[in-house]
Amino acid sequence: MANSNVFVVFPAKPTQIKDTIVKAVSYAKSQQGGISTWCNLDVPGRFIVDGVIDEINSCNFLVADITRLNFNVLFEIGYAIGRQKRVVLVLDESYNPDKKEITSLGILDTIGHKPYQNSGELSSLILAIKDTKPLHFPEFQIDSGAPIYIIDTLYKTDASVRIISKIKKSRLRFRSFDPKEQSRLSTLDAYRNIAQSVYVIISLISSNQTDWRFNNFRGAFVAGICYGIEKDVLIFQEGDEPVPLDYRDFVCTYKHPDDVDKYINPLGPKVVDALQSISGVPLSKKEGFLESLDMGAPAAENEVLNLQRYYMKTDEYNQVIRVGARLVVGRKGSGKTALFFQARDKLRRDRQVFVLDLKPEGHQLKRFKHLVLNLLSEAVREHTATAFWEYVLYLELCYKILDKDRQVHMNNYELYEPYQQLKALYSSDIFIEEADFSERMLKLISRISERFLERYGDGKEQYLTAGEVTNFIYQHDVPKLRKLIIEYLQHKERVVILFDNIDKGWPTRGIEPIDILLVRALLDATRKIEREFHKKGIDFNATVFLRSDVYELLLEETPDRGKESGISLNWIDPDLLREFLRRRIVYNDLDPTTKFDSAWHQVCVSHVHGEDSADFLIGRSLMRPRNLLNLVNHCKSIAVNLQHPRIQEEDILKALEVYSADISREIGLEIRDVFPEAEDILYYLIGVSGSLTVAEIKEYINQLSTTPDFIEHVIEILLWFGFLGVVFPCDQFVDERYIYHVHYDLKKLKIMAQNLSDDKTKLCIHKAFWSFLGIQG
Repeated sequence: MANSNVFVVFPAKPTQIKDTIVKAVSYAKSQQGGISTWCNLDVPGRFIVDGVIDEINSCNFLVADITRLNFNVLFEIGYAIGRQKRVVLVLDESYNPDKKEITSLGILDTIGHKPYQNSGELSSLILAIKDTKPLHFPEFQIDSGAPIYIIDTLYKTDASVRIISKIKKSRLRFRSFDPKEQSRLSTLDAYRNIAQSVYVIISLISSNQTDWRFNNFRGAFVAGICYGIEKDVLIFQEGDEPVPLDYRDFVCTYKHPDDVDKYINPLGPKVVDALQSISGVPLSKKEGFLESLDMGAPAAENEVLNLQRYYMKTDEYNQVIRVGARLVVGRKGSGKTALFFQARDKLRRDRQVFVLDLKPEGHQLKRFKHLVLNLLSEAVREHTATAFWEYVLYLELCYKILDKDRQVHMNNYELYEPYQQLKALYSSDIFIEEADFSERMLKLISRISERFLERYGDGKEQYLTAGEVTNFIYQHDVPKLRKLIIEYLQHKERVVILFDNIDKGWPTRGIEPIDILLVRALLDATRKIEREFHKKGIDFNATVFLRSDVYELLLEETPDRGKESGISLNWIDPDLLREFLRRRIVYNDLDPTTKFDSAWHQVCVSHVHGEDSADFLIGRSLMRPRNLLNLVNHCKSIAVNLQHPRIQEEDILKALEVYSADISREIGLEIRDVFPEAEDILYYLIGVSGSLTVAEIKEYINQLSTTPDFIEHVIEILLWFGFLGVVFPCDQFVDERYIYHVHYDLKKLKIMAQNLSDDKTKLCIHKAFWSFLGIQG
């Protein structure tokens, strides 16, 4: 540490940790000097944060205590990373550090941390630091196709929906981090997305909202990087807390969701001006292939422009394009949204095909369900839900016509008069000014709910006639609206509706019958519309993208199961995942005909523990493209940070620790939605063996609840996610079967496990989770 200027940051509370750090710093300073903390700052008339930033700017490296996660400290860590400073994280093991919270947050994993137990150990740790080289990040070009980066909230509040709606209305594309889709944000991903952006938008939420700690800690870290690399950032804060007073000037506070408009409105011109000023500015030469390698984003929404360059056009894709499958079914991370975007873009290229693409957010339907459907008698619920969806789809068809043909109808006499009639019918509607479907649907549901509660809101179950239902749902003359839309679209060769995200935010294996009713009603509504269009000779089809577990329950609840057939996107062939990787690698300026082995070995070592490295990673992906991409990106991130020209075996093993924690947390959150008391069940399995009997797994779950139904349902969830599999002894080896081996048929897997009735039946834990659980092998 000789000749180094060290700055130490830590929370003011608990005071015991603060006292330990101050004592350690005092001793270290007496030995070599050049070390200080925020306690030493003398900033009269200024916020402490001003002095902290000055100290970080001038120091050689930063020491940050993360025993208790803290908004200020996370901002300062992010700022130091942005300023290209070495960051050393420490935590006091004697004060029960928040290791689970640190792991779950994820943003600090790449940096690593050093433990201490007293002031003597901490001072020795600081004095022993010799390497002051910061984390190594590649240089990134501004992404002109999506110049805005949004840190979204876990629960889609009215304000977060409003923010995205306003960005869409500005016609600016954006990338986002959505905690619903990705369990956590790594340091490299955060840095890359910030560096590629012109503007970053962060939403901080009130302390009385769910997930506020993770949300705001993530926001503080990202904001710190933004300020460190001098990137424009817009930080929203709902209300006056919980942002620390020191950082109050950094945020834009609002009381009502509509208040965000005044901050978002000036954004468009600023972004456009910035893009014009940087156009033509060359990027310095990359140091190596791995560093410049772009494997794409795990979320299809964040790679819409590039996806077409390496998308795998499977038979399922062709079915959607050519014949319009009614349902596309797949697990989370299987590629449903990627197919949605590729099908939409392909169909749009034909001007004679009218495409309506819809992606709502889940919370709007929750409001409709709780405020309306739950108060209706069972006999009229389905009719109400079908009427609702039919109304929504006709309104959206009308909106799309008015938006898409705003100029076209002026030069086509056949379209002019029908267009004007539709415009006259729709223009009085309160939703026409909203650019985003999610916000239009939110306002529509709010209006329907208000009208329903005004008339029938006495809390009693309502028995309504069909006429009464349509009276409180419809504001327009729907028969006239239908007639005008069909007449207008007779001038098109084909009409296609693509509907994704109806099940977004619904808990896995914890879906209620009324949720399935909403899906069934949507399908019924599309059939009704299809019949009306076919009567007039219009080629019409609608495709709904659905999660596998929702589809299973839909089949169980549907008497005529044949009419709900869907195409499956579930991946069961490792060779397809190898091709998935190959396409993304060769996209980086390699010959498109390059074989997999040749492309892969430019990126990664050939073997891990004697196993082919690609097979090793694919085998731990649970056969999901998103998981595989996350894992490979983790490997690349660690290799680049350590300045390795290729991913090494040690990089893969380190990445596996991060990835294993990611997917374990995902399962915990999914279980929490259904059985809150079982959220931490995976922590009870730390240190177990890789295989165990049904009796043994029941014993671990027994620590949470002794109810037989509860225990069986938790095991079902663990089987469904691929955490558990079934062991079959063979002649020469042990065969393990997981959910993807049986085409995601949970009933078949349970039968193979003898319906969990024999306590001696052997189950196994997937190797993807071994690192998190500390299983050796």
